Parts: sequence; C-alpha cells; structure tokens
Amino acid sequence: MSTAPASMGGGADRELREAWRAVANAKLVEYHKQCWRLAGLVRRGLVNKQAAVDQLWTIAIAHALVRAMGEDRVEAIIAEAFTVAAFDAMWSEVA
Repeated sequence: MSTAPASMGGGADRELREAWRAVANAKLVEYHKQCWRLAGLVRRGLVNKQAAVDQLWTIAIAHALVRAMGEDRVEAIIAEAFTVAAFDAMWSEVA
C-alpha cells in the first residue's frame, strides 16, 4: 500500500496532493481536539490521566502522526492540552 498519491501529471497531481493534505490536516485537527477533550475529562476526574495519555500516544502511532511529525511534536501536543487544562483548573480555584 502506497503512502503517497499516485502521479497523474498536470493539474491532477496538484489535486491529489491537496486531497492528501486535507485529510492529513483533518486528522491532526481532530487529534488536537481529542487531546483537549481527554485533558478536560482528566481534570474533572472522569478519566485517569495516564490512561488518557497512553491512549493518545497509541492513537498517534496508529494514525501515523508520530511517523509524520516525530515523537517530540506529538508529545508537545499532548503536553500542551494537559498543561493548559491543569492551569485552568488551578486558576479557577484561585479566582
């Protein structure tokens, strides 16, 4: 199974690349959303933090996000969601 669009020449190549990018971007956007969603559930005590992080990492591997962006970038996406969720929780307790 190929991981890149097949070449057809001319404007068709551009359209195939655009479809490739659109799906990749949609996948990344959804991954961000799920990181934030699970971080919020962890903050509310509904999901175990380690289980959420492990699942997000497994999802990133399964959907080739780790391969495409690298481990550091995926870890940063997860960390950002959980750090901001923790900060928001702390801030609401102080305010």
